[in-house]
Amino acid sequence: MLFWRKLSVQRGLGAFCSVCLALALLPLGADAQPLPSKVSSGPAGGPSTDFFVPAGFFKKLAADPKEATAAPDAAASPMAAVAAPFVPATPMAPRVLLYASPTTRAFFAAGGFDAGENVRTWEVFLRKYRIPFQVLPSVEQLEKSQPGVLLLPSAVALSEREKQAVMDFRAKGGGVLATWLAGIRNENGEWRGLDFMQRALDVRVVGNTEADENDIFMMPHGDNPVTHNLPAGLRIWLERVKNWYPIRMVGRHPAANIMDWSRTLVTDKPSSTIVFDERVQFSGRLSRSVVLGYPERLWLSADPKLLEAIAHNSLMWLLRQPDAYVAAWPDPYASAFVLAVDSADDFAEADLSFAKQFEDAGGRATYYVLSENVKKSADILRKIQAHGHELGFLGDRFKGFKDQSSAEQAKRLDTMRREVRDAGIDIATEAGFHAPMESYDKNTERLLAERSFGHYIAFMDGSDARLPFFPPVGAGGTKSAGSMVGLPRTQGGPEDEERDPAKGLQEFFGELDLVEQMAGLAVVRMPNQSSLDKVQTAEFFNHLKARSNRMWLATGGQVADWWRERARVSARLESSAVAPLLIVRIMGGGPSRRAAAVWVNLPESGGVLRVVAAGNYAKTPKIASVDAWRTAVVLDGFAPGEYQWYLYFGRPTASAGK
Repeated sequence: MLFWRKLSVQRGLGAFCSVCLALALLPLGADAQPLPSKVSSGPAGGPSTDFFVPAGFFKKLAADPKEATAAPDAAASPMAAVAAPFVPATPMAPRVLLYASPTTRAFFAAGGFDAGENVRTWEVFLRKYRIPFQVLPSVEQLEKSQPGVLLLPSAVALSEREKQAVMDFRAKGGGVLATWLAGIRNENGEWRGLDFMQRALDVRVVGNTEADENDIFMMPHGDNPVTHNLPAGLRIWLERVKNWYPIRMVGRHPAANIMDWSRTLVTDKPSSTIVFDERVQFSGRLSRSVVLGYPERLWLSADPKLLEAIAHNSLMWLLRQPDAYVAAWPDPYASAFVLAVDSADDFAEADLSFAKQFEDAGGRATYYVLSENVKKSADILRKIQAHGHELGFLGDRFKGFKDQSSAEQAKRLDTMRREVRDAGIDIATEAGFHAPMESYDKNTERLLAERSFGHYIAFMDGSDARLPFFPPVGAGGTKSAGSMVGLPRTQGGPEDEERDPAKGLQEFFGELDLVEQMAGLAVVRMPNQSSLDKVQTAEFFNHLKARSNRMWLATGGQVADWWRERARVSARLESSAVAPLLIVRIMGGGPSRRAAAVWVNLPESGGVLRVVAAGNYAKTPKIASVDAWRTAVVLDGFAPGEYQWYLYFGRPTASAGK
C-alpha cells in the first residue's frame, strides 16, 4: 500500500533558471509546522575549526590519492547481493525510527550547539508528509527496535554501544539514512576517525569543501533511485558555514556531486556527496543505506523544497515503497550525447572521414554551418547529409549576436537562411541554431522562436539542469507543445582552449562519464577541422561507441523532437484496494516516434514486475530491467489517452543477477 503523503515534483520540463524550478509541493497538514527559520550557531565566533574534525585531517587524507579514491569493499555491491543466496526483505510496517542520540546531544552542547534542532528538522518533515515515525531518545530503545528505517541526523558523536546498535539494526535487515558525519567522536568527545562510516554506512569519507570556496552547488543525479524527483545535474546552492562544510565521499552508488557553478571536474578529487547502497548482512538479510553528505544546518538555509524532494525519495527507497517516474530519455537509453560541429571553416575531405568515424560509433552529428561559406562547401555538405548527419545554422558570419538590436539580428537570421537556400542546401525550417562563440541574448531567443527554429544550443547559464528545456520566449513566458527547445552545453569539448593539451582528452572523458552517470545531456562542441590527431580521434570515438547501448548518440534535432514528445507523457502511482495502480497519460497527436519509459522502483533488488491492465487496452507494455533496483514499463507505440495498470511485485528468482 502506498501509505505516504505523495510528493509531486515537476521534472525535466521548462527552464531551470536559478531556483525557479516548479516544485508542486502539497500544503502543510493540520498537524505540521513550518521548518524553523534559523538555527543557533553557537557562541560568538563559534567553536574552533577542529571541533568536529581535527584541523588538517582532510588535507592529510587528500595527500594520499590512493586512499582518497579507493572504493568500499566489493562485497557491498547490490549486484553481488542479487546473485548470492539471501533472505528476502521482510515485510514490515512502513515506519521511520528517528534516533536522538544522547551522546551527540551532549557533544553538540559542549560547543554551544543544539543537536535537537537536527532532530526537529526531521520531525517537521516527517509530519508534513505524514510518514509514520518514532523518536528514539536512548540506546536501549534503539537496541530493542525492530527493522524499519533508522534515521541518524548528524550523529557526529556515538558511543561504542550506540555504534553496535546501529550495526545490529542493519543485521536485522533495517535500512539507515544518515546525514553528514556519523560516529567520528566517542562519548568523551574524542576523535575516532571515519572507520564507522565505512563499516556501518558503506561510504569512505575522503574530504570536505572547506578548502574549495567555489564548490557550493550540489548536483543531484537524474532518474536515480534516491533523487528521481529532481532533474539531472540541477544546481542546488548550499551555504558555506564554518564547521558545517559538506563532505566528499566515495561509494558504490553516488546520487549527487558537490561542485562549482560551472561543474568543473577536477581529476582525482572525489565530488560525490550523496551515496546509497544495499548489502547482504552476515545474517543473510538485505539492508539498504543512504548517506546525505550535508548537515541539517545547511538544509535550513538552502531551498527547502529541493532538499525535501531528496529526503522523500531516499526514505521511500529505504522503506522499499514502489515509485514511478517518466525517464528523461527514450528506451533503452539513460543519457544522451549531441556532437555539435561548428563549421566556421570551409569543408574538406577530412570532414567526411570524421563523419564516417562517428557513424561507425553508432551516432550522427549536427553540423552548424556559416552561411557566408556554405557555397564553397556545398558538395561535401550534401554528402554529409546523405549519410544521415544533420545540418543547422551557425550564423551568417562569425560574429556574435549579443547586444545587437532586434532589427539587426532579424536581418542576419533571414540573410543566413537565404544564403543557405541559394547555395542549394536543403535545411529544414525547424533546423537548429548555434550562435557564434555562443554570443546571443533574449532577443535572439525570441527571434529564433518566431522563425520556428526547432532548437538552439544554449550556454550553461541557460538552464540550472543538465537537460533540455523550453525557454520562456512567448508573451508572458508561455510555451506550447511545438516550442523551441534549448540544449544546454554544460561541459567542454575535448579540445577547448582552457584544457591542458596533455590531459585534455582524459579530462573530457571524465566529464562525459559524469554526465552519463547523472542521466543528463552532453552537448559537445567541436570545430569541423579538429586538432585531434588520428590516435586521439580514434580514442574519442571508441569511448563513445563503448557507451552507445546506454548513451543515446543523437542529433540536436532528434533530442529536441524527443523532448517535445516526452512533455506529452505523465505518470503517477496511486494506492488502490487491489494493488499499486500506475496511471499513465499521453497527450497530443499520434503515437510517439520513440518509446517513452516509466521507471518503477522495486521493493526488492532483482525483483520481478508484472502489470495487469485496469482497462481494455489493445496493447500491453513491454517490461524491461533497468538495473537491480528498477524496471521499465516501455510505452512503445501507445496512442494518446489514459492507461492504468496494476503493479504486482514478485520475489527475486534464484538466477537473478547472474
